[in-house]
Amino acid sequence: MRILVTGGFGFLGGRIVQYFLGAGHEVLLGTSRDVKSHNSSIGGAQVVQTLWNNPAALEKVCASVDVIIHASGMNAKDCIDDPASALTVNAVATANILQSAIKQKVCRFLYISTIHVYTDILEGAVSEDDCPTNLHPYATSHRAAEDAVLWAQKAGHIDGVVVRFSNGFGFPAHRDVNCWMLLINDLCRQAVEKRELVLASNGMQVRNFIPISEICSAIDFLVCQMPFEKKIGLAGAINVGGKESFTVLEMAKLVQSRCSAILGFTPDLLVGRIGGECRTQLDFQLNRLNSLGYSHLHSSVEEIDRLLAYCDNSFSRD
Repeated sequence: MRILVTGGFGFLGGRIVQYFLGAGHEVLLGTSRDVKSHNSSIGGAQVVQTLWNNPAALEKVCASVDVIIHASGMNAKDCIDDPASALTVNAVATANILQSAIKQKVCRFLYISTIHVYTDILEGAVSEDDCPTNLHPYATSHRAAEDAVLWAQKAGHIDGVVVRFSNGFGFPAHRDVNCWMLLINDLCRQAVEKRELVLASNGMQVRNFIPISEICSAIDFLVCQMPFEKKIGLAGAINVGGKESFTVLEMAKLVQSRCSAILGFTPDLLVGRIGGECRTQLDFQLNRLNSLGYSHLHSSVEEIDRLLAYCDNSFSRD
């Protein structure tokens, strides 16, 4: 299968490119950067430039592509720093490449969105039937992009699939990817660099975490294993997350124990601001994904072990 992955030099995009190359697919690595600054092929993926405001160039990139996985976009911090650019990058660029994909008769277009569209405080049961209310620029720009994809699906122009991922973590495919603001990634790097794990809070916040390896498997299931004649996006957005949710403190203790098992030392765990915040509940429901027959394949332990090994190789002070 011929697959275009936009944002292919990013954290999630890089792992997706790596995964589908390993599965034997022909992969185009889309980037807004100047292609001349990179090799024409990275690990077997052909590097192509995505000029978001150039319809002719986008149509050329989309030509003869079976599936587009749109992983390009601004992170939450950059969105709040520049809300106007958030709409341009996350929403308008999505609409532009979506239109090019339709013109080139791409079979399936998968848009990567986020659990954070639902609300700024995630607790209780969260399902695809809930109406998103988060007004953060990161959330609203993703919602605008979602609507463009779901409208194209409803109108019968393309099989548009919107997936809302929970908090992903894992090792990056490229050393220059900045993914160390993510909680578990940060904790694994702290363990190697400082021999300690420092939490700024008491760690009672509950989050739903998903290994990047699981994200890749779920995307594979949705774009490759589901027949093209099955319009999987008709029901709306699809939640993709871990089977259970955990407190930040529980995940820190898991990193601590895996560090002991994998690297042979146990980092100190320092918890800040003890008291005040109580444990909440979060049930991130995966009803639509489960109804399609998907089964989880990877564990958090597996991804944490690989992430710790990566950090030890990259950041060890020894």
